[in-house]
Amino acid sequence: MTTRDWTSWPVHHVLIAAYPILYLVSSNVGEVNPQEALVPLAVSVGVALALFAVLRFAGVSARRSAFVVSVLAVVTLLFGRVAGAVEPLGFSGLPLLAGWLLLALAVIVIMAFSRTDLRGVTAVMNIGSAVLVGFTVVGIGGYIVNEPGAFLGGQPVDVDGSGAPTESPDGTPGTPPRDIYYFVLDGYGAPRAVDQYLDVQPRLMDSLEASGFSVLHETHSNYRSTVLSLSSTLNMMYLDEVAARYGTENPHQHPLYELIRNAESIQFLKERGYSYVLLGSDFNITATSPLADINPVFEQTSDFMGVLIESTILPSVVSLAGVEDDLTDRRRRYDATMWQLETFPELARLPGPKFVFTHFLVPHPPRVMDEDGGYVSADAEADRPPVERFRAQWAFVDREIEELIEGLLAGPDETDPIIIISPDHGPTTPGMPQTGPNIDWGSANDAQLDLVFSIASAYHLPGLDESCLYPGMSSVNAFRLVFNLYFDAGLPLLPDRSFLHTRVGRPYDLTEVTDRLPDSGAGSETETTCDP
Repeated sequence: MTTRDWTSWPVHHVLIAAYPILYLVSSNVGEVNPQEALVPLAVSVGVALALFAVLRFAGVSARRSAFVVSVLAVVTLLFGRVAGAVEPLGFSGLPLLAGWLLLALAVIVIMAFSRTDLRGVTAVMNIGSAVLVGFTVVGIGGYIVNEPGAFLGGQPVDVDGSGAPTESPDGTPGTPPRDIYYFVLDGYGAPRAVDQYLDVQPRLMDSLEASGFSVLHETHSNYRSTVLSLSSTLNMMYLDEVAARYGTENPHQHPLYELIRNAESIQFLKERGYSYVLLGSDFNITATSPLADINPVFEQTSDFMGVLIESTILPSVVSLAGVEDDLTDRRRRYDATMWQLETFPELARLPGPKFVFTHFLVPHPPRVMDEDGGYVSADAEADRPPVERFRAQWAFVDREIEELIEGLLAGPDETDPIIIISPDHGPTTPGMPQTGPNIDWGSANDAQLDLVFSIASAYHLPGLDESCLYPGMSSVNAFRLVFNLYFDAGLPLLPDRSFLHTRVGRPYDLTEVTDRLPDSGAGSETETTCDP
């Protein structure tokens, strides 16, 4: 077989079927576990091979069969991306879909009746698709080599009613220590800030205060992103040393993911007889943990599949069938949130002592529910004024969290749990400056930083009073405070500081912005004076 014969033997249909999936992984290699691509990759390549086999069985030549399969792969896997690119030009909906399918049909028909020798075309398609796939494989492979822990993670464990033994913190039988609940409401900003900038009036913090919570109405998140914020809070530290170790140009967030999954605060409690209960979110970083004893997980634990499906032709076809939004990322967010709310009471009934961590991806966008918890489709969302979108989802979150807290406090006072409600960051102002498709955080003004960093936190500290907290205490000190008060940990409180990473994909390129934020009364040498 000559070199020309070898390069013209059709393999491009397999490579083209694999490329969109591999590209999505490689372009998000610091945020997506490569394992998530295995099933869709196997399905896509398997379908391509099956179609090729059917056409060959029908008597179509190998090169023409491969060409038809490649065209169908492009039509199926890339329509969503094409639709997104041309939408600003006014092309969308059924006319665009029809034109796309007609173009593909025309190409297939022309090729079917053409007597052209496809050796040269096949060779070009083979080489081109091999180069594209090669670049993605090198990118993914480099990440796996440099970050071998990317394939590690907790395994989901069904809620089975088991729990840690009833022991005191020193391991002796007796009255169990109090359960601890940690709620993260993603993007839930301080009421003052969201009222000022978004015209939204959240009621949750006022309601919690009326229920006996100690509420810090005005404090600041330590970082503006979820991954950085949770890494800091759960490990009770700032990320200066982590940033210095990995360098400001390093795009990989896997070290931060491991900090969240194997957090120091969780290990502290497990060493003292607590079981770790993680109610998995639809965000893969807070979906599972190797430390979790009980870990119910939503069926889809990241937006990888949502983004992949939305880049294909499937949502448009399903929409024509009248099944609105069923394959979209916004529908996944809605279903995951409702699943978490339904599952949480089961976890609260588990025996203690237990530490329960719940990360709700609301009220962070997309705005997928109305005030009563009904699903809001993309079309319905487009018809709502922006302020109504914010208000509806915020009102839903307020009501649902209030109900969960009422359930936790329904028993006798002596069994009341310790509860920490601390958002990871505030919302982002509409109309932020852009650099290409990304927000230009380096150009954000003080008002925009005020909104994204201003949060309110609520603490239920049974047996203690409000003097345990101080105005402006940030989340980096949340577990330090609780461990000092209830476990005599002797951990010094840290200065309350806020850091901004200005470039997308550079999580360790951090700039302190504490002095640009409104004074919240935080003290760098503050100490608490109450005892349990």
